[in-house]
Amino acid sequence: MFFLYKYEALRPENDLPIREIIHSIDSFEMHWHNLIEILLVLEGTVEVRIGGEDYYLKEDDFILINCNELHSTKRTKDDNILLALQINPDFFKDYCPEINKIKFDCKSFNTSKEEQKKFDFIRRYIGKIVLELNKKTKGYKLRIGSYLYLLGDYLINNFEYDILDNDKEELRDSDIFRLQRIADYVNGNIDKKITLKEIAEKEHISYYYLSHFIKDKIGMSFQEYLNYMRLNRAVIMLKNTNNSITEISNDSGFSNISFFNKIFKENYNCTPTEYRKQIKDMYIEDRIFGMNKKQNRSRSYLDVDRNSVFKKLFSNLKPIDNNIKSKEIEYIDIDVNSRGELLSDYWKRLITFGRASEGLRSSWQEQLKEVQKDIGFEYIRFHGIFSDDMMIVNRDEKGNIIYNWSYVNELFDFFMEIDIKPFVELGFMPTEFKSSDDKIFWWEGNISQPKDINLWTDLVVNFIKYCINRYGLKEVESWYFEVWNEADLENIFWIGDKEDYFKFYKETVLAIKSVSEKLKVGGPSITYQTIQDKPWLEEFLEYNNENNIPLDFVSLHIYPELYRPREDVQEMASKARQGEISWDTIYNWWRNQKIYYDKDHVYNVLELANNKINKIMGYNPEVHITEWNASAFGRNLIHDTCFVSNFIIDNILKCNGKSDSLGYWTFTDIMEEEKVAISEFHGNFGLISKSGLKKPSYFAYYLLSKLGKEIVKKGNEYIVTKDGDDIQILLYNYAYFDEFFLRGDTSLLTNTDRYSIYEDKKSKEVKISILGLKGSYKITSYKLNRENGSSFDEWIKMGAPENMTYEELEYLKGRSQPKITVDCIEADESHKLEAYVPVHGTELILLEKMF
Repeated sequence: MFFLYKYEALRPENDLPIREIIHSIDSFEMHWHNLIEILLVLEGTVEVRIGGEDYYLKEDDFILINCNELHSTKRTKDDNILLALQINPDFFKDYCPEINKIKFDCKSFNTSKEEQKKFDFIRRYIGKIVLELNKKTKGYKLRIGSYLYLLGDYLINNFEYDILDNDKEELRDSDIFRLQRIADYVNGNIDKKITLKEIAEKEHISYYYLSHFIKDKIGMSFQEYLNYMRLNRAVIMLKNTNNSITEISNDSGFSNISFFNKIFKENYNCTPTEYRKQIKDMYIEDRIFGMNKKQNRSRSYLDVDRNSVFKKLFSNLKPIDNNIKSKEIEYIDIDVNSRGELLSDYWKRLITFGRASEGLRSSWQEQLKEVQKDIGFEYIRFHGIFSDDMMIVNRDEKGNIIYNWSYVNELFDFFMEIDIKPFVELGFMPTEFKSSDDKIFWWEGNISQPKDINLWTDLVVNFIKYCINRYGLKEVESWYFEVWNEADLENIFWIGDKEDYFKFYKETVLAIKSVSEKLKVGGPSITYQTIQDKPWLEEFLEYNNENNIPLDFVSLHIYPELYRPREDVQEMASKARQGEISWDTIYNWWRNQKIYYDKDHVYNVLELANNKINKIMGYNPEVHITEWNASAFGRNLIHDTCFVSNFIIDNILKCNGKSDSLGYWTFTDIMEEEKVAISEFHGNFGLISKSGLKKPSYFAYYLLSKLGKEIVKKGNEYIVTKDGDDIQILLYNYAYFDEFFLRGDTSLLTNTDRYSIYEDKKSKEVKISILGLKGSYKITSYKLNRENGSSFDEWIKMGAPENMTYEELEYLKGRSQPKITVDCIEADESHKLEAYVPVHGTELILLEKMF
């Protein structure tokens, strides 16, 4: 609609004299305000009129609109996204009293490539200001103030400007009032026939004077203006009503529907019917001023790819190094004679990998051998034991089912060789037994129920009997059997509803227990969001109680993202399974919908789940987290960084005693939910990269494995343990995601800059006083941080090469180890130590008694 404000009030951003608006122009809009406004086109094109001049702006163009300048914006045939940065000029008045009267000539378009350099400085200041407004790190208001002063200084010293006299106002009050009266009259009579002559009579001026007045002030003829106002009204009705196109045409004042269609197509590049179809399901979440409800609007604050917009806006900014911060001093007093609770090694009970057939590869097996040598997990969990690539289910020439256990032998024999037990997920359906062609992942795991439950239970029974015959009853009774994977995600990992899964679980459990009552079986392997938002877990537990179905353990999955899928996510998943769209499309869509929970999410989910289990069950089944990671997305660039090492340590220490295992997903990047990536550091789940480079997450487990069994002292981001006379001190500096990233915006996360998404935090200088030491001790320190032990950060220093040579990989392997220092001391009851722990850093100090 046509809006005029003598002073358009500036709604401040957190008490700052500035406002950032990212929006799309979908109609004709006119404004007048006592603000300095910079309008930057982020995508598409737009027409802007200031005073009597028209300008056509394309992507990356910007224009500065001075105080008290009448200006209008109008869409072209292209879609558009604009950034409006509005600045209250009173901010500058102490140092530039005439700022309201200054008229800058600052337009970035129609200039030479050389001249563009001076406009790049403006773009840089805009990017810095918007970045600070969104990240809101400590001191951001001061930094924004400094950028505003620098921006003002740069404008005055690099661009031409005039200072208007008091009697030379750009737009007189009388003109504003006249324009407002015209707008009010047009808006009030839009559905009727309106002529310029009747408005001229109301204003007591001549027809010709009014015609020139409107053309001069608005930049278009009265008839053009009238068509835009009618078009604006029609667009609003298309979005917000179910009226027919004919009714909308009539109610908007168009003479006939043909003319309406013609005008609409000229401006929107489509018919009214096509436009309505495009915006029918358009819902956006307005985050400019903290609104959290969905609104049905045109493309305003960003129902477009917000990440890509910010990446473009911030592309010229120098990356922020969160590792360079001032330090804070922390004091820790330790009495080695203190007695504390036991530190459970529950986190060593379970590790995971992608799918069974990946475990047949020599490179995969070499990596798991290394894991077992350095850390030593007890169980390993995986998908797809019955999938077609394991070649178990076959038919003979007569059509009878026969089982081939060759690949199972090869995989499980390897497990026995390296002393790790299978935690068998009975998930994904062999083709011979499927009831539909529904699949997931690049490797096409079938997620349908069996066409005949007896075929499934016969397979399960034969599988377990074969394992018993090969490895012994006692051995197999020490394994775990988990029924399916994430059946709560209907039409994604399970075709059916929860009642179908309950029955499927019952038949599978009874089949397993028919072989031996001591075999351990459980489920339901559901996601954290289902645990929080739905009674799924409660109903599953109650179903088992009511039907006397054994449940030896409850399995859950916990990731930090909160997904907000649209109602048609199931339809999208179905299309992906049928090959109509790619799984990457869905992953990318989900990625742009997510936000993150807070840093205590894992602990909170375990508390909630345990409370539900204890309330419903008459006994205490084990609780296993069979999938857990810092992200559920296998291309999240954070996975390769030092952040994840802190994430692992913090959650493992916090959740001590809350579960029987915490299975990290996964130990290796050799997995194929998606096609293998080119880059070594592509953000996959693993502790080890595809070529065998150990990530910081790997060394988090390595350092944890060196802790003692008894806790001497535990505090914020540190733990002290002992084992006999030996003392272990683990320190870390855990910076979680900042508000910008928590809201789901990944625009600051790039291939080479993966540390600009975290909360503002200082490095730590830790001063440790130890009482009770007496005698000779060997002190070994392990430092894990961005400078020591991070293969990703070493890769960045190398130049981030892709398709690395053997020599380059070997170089990184040599550089990617925690820094180790060794000292020997003689202690007489006390000793003092100092440590420096940067953000995302970890340090382990071992004091070993010498004799």
